[in-house]
Amino acid sequence: MMSLRRMKYFSVLAGQLHFGRAAEELGITQSALSQQIKALERELGVGLIVSRGARGAELTKAGLVLLEGAEQILAMHDSLSDRIHEAARGNGGTLNLSYSLSGASLGQRDLVDEFRRRHPDVRITTDSGCTAANLGLLRSGEVDVVFARETSRAPDIESLLLAEEELVVVLPRGHHLTGAVRLAPEALHREPVAMWPRKLAPELHDRIVEQVWGGSTPVVIQEDPDYENLCLSVASGIALAVMDRRVAQRYASNGTVIRRFTAPVPTTKIAIAWRSAEREPVVRRFIALARENRTRLTERGSAPLGEAAS
Repeated sequence: MMSLRRMKYFSVLAGQLHFGRAAEELGITQSALSQQIKALERELGVGLIVSRGARGAELTKAGLVLLEGAEQILAMHDSLSDRIHEAARGNGGTLNLSYSLSGASLGQRDLVDEFRRRHPDVRITTDSGCTAANLGLLRSGEVDVVFARETSRAPDIESLLLAEEELVVVLPRGHHLTGAVRLAPEALHREPVAMWPRKLAPELHDRIVEQVWGGSTPVVIQEDPDYENLCLSVASGIALAVMDRRVAQRYASNGTVIRRFTAPVPTTKIAIAWRSAEREPVVRRFIALARENRTRLTERGSAPLGEAAS
């Protein structure tokens, strides 16, 4: 197999067509260059150079073919080497991440877009899922970073809280609780509720139940897999639902009304998570950017609450 070093020597010689000038450019002696070219010819079993003494050198037909291929190989080698070093510095490489299904309303895309602007050479692949599915992808190594609706308590996962989001109540239009400007959590305790299945995000589910229902058990009469369908269930008049304020503003329809809670206002979280043993520079740079910008998620404006626009 031809060595890259000998291909480099041959390429420089082919450019100069003079052993003395080529040796000077390479920083080696003329005799060392001549020995390397002869060794390359022995490897290939063909002549590459026709020496013409003081008048220089000339490539054979085989030499011309090798020159074309050698230049391509050397260019690919240099490009690959640059990409490897860029990746080692965290300036290149690939970042695999998974969005939270509800995080589109909570600013997670803003963080990723900012990372793209700062690191245009990083290739970003994306997926999306509920918190439980995202953590599964993270543990399996399929992704490097995930957005989650709660911070992790697992020893193999580290997390960073990006923001807290206010919880609100989405009610069917005409519901008897819509007369109040704000609702105490106790007002919901005997009301029929639509929720998403706990298995999709156990910690988020439990946090909501604990803050709103306390020691009581919510009267769940409908389970839907996402917030859009939850809002459709509410609009149909069968139940109320509790969700993030900005999520409610995005998905609630004309058939619903949004009401805030009385103080202390219950909240949920948006966080990023990564493997505790993660050392890849590109991942560490994303985490550093998240630390720098985490308050921005709570600074996004929200539309006035009240009857939701369709």
